[in-house]
Amino acid sequence: MNIAIIGAGLIGKKRSEALPKGVTVKVICDVSEDRAKALAADCNSEFATDWKKVVADKSIQGVFIATTHNWLAPIAIGAIENGKHVFMEKPGGCNAADLRSIISAQKKSPVTVMLGYNHRLHPSMQKARELVDSGKYGPVLFIRAKYGHGGRLGYEKEWRFIKEISGGGELVDQGPHLIDLVNMFIGKMDSVKANSPTLFWDTKEEDTSFFIMKNKKNQYAHLSVSCVEWKNLFQFEIMLKKAKIQIDGLGRSYGKETLTLYTMKPEMGPPDVEVIEYPEYDSSWKDENEIFFNRIAKKDFSSSALKDGLYVWEMIEKIYEDGK
Repeated sequence: MNIAIIGAGLIGKKRSEALPKGVTVKVICDVSEDRAKALAADCNSEFATDWKKVVADKSIQGVFIATTHNWLAPIAIGAIENGKHVFMEKPGGCNAADLRSIISAQKKSPVTVMLGYNHRLHPSMQKARELVDSGKYGPVLFIRAKYGHGGRLGYEKEWRFIKEISGGGELVDQGPHLIDLVNMFIGKMDSVKANSPTLFWDTKEEDTSFFIMKNKKNQYAHLSVSCVEWKNLFQFEIMLKKAKIQIDGLGRSYGKETLTLYTMKPEMGPPDVEVIEYPEYDSSWKDENEIFFNRIAKKDFSSSALKDGLYVWEMIEKIYEDGK
């Protein structure tokens, strides 16, 4: 299969390095010709700067889109209308309306469309899902999670804080992963109470968001994201009736990825503790790419991934509204 990668930044490079065998990168496209040329040299491919010509190229069957958020939906719709399979990075656009437009386009074309939520495929998350689904430890009572980083000099001037380009601030940057993970473990949430302030960075958009979600089964998720963290942090806790699963780190600057299982004893008191540490190599990008191509091979043209992405955006919009 011939594919194109549109967006030659860090994420576009990660996707190119994690492609399965039998997939050929025919062209790298970026608004910056220098960036396109550099990644194209690594991929031994052509380069381009006009995405419209790329998605119209009949020799290309699939498109990976790793651009700023404001271009995700227009390029995805253009690719779908040209019969291309599409893999696009989260959050899929700048608002829920963008996701609805992509869903509408896919209904008219038999192509596979997938959103990049690679955190689901980290080995700790897969192990946690296995533990939760086993039923051995009872139902999930609540989830608590923190995700944050510290930015860098001039961070407040970057595109992630320009609403017209990103759709919001820190909530749109790291928040989608936490909302998606909660959906994976306990399903969609029905209500939210939130506050999304700007505490440090000189910007109109939020640099921090605190929010509590609840569903009709009386399960809660207490979440926070912030780029006022100073030390990169990822922590995800799942409290079950008979145990607690705690995931720390994502590798690299977020620290060693570790899952700790705290199992309640019949007499309660201090729990039994089991610690699993995972290797530094992050296989989630490769695994997610393989899922995409497997769906293409199976002619899986469902819109389930897009609907999950739409739900994430609908929750983000509820969080912003409640925060007002």
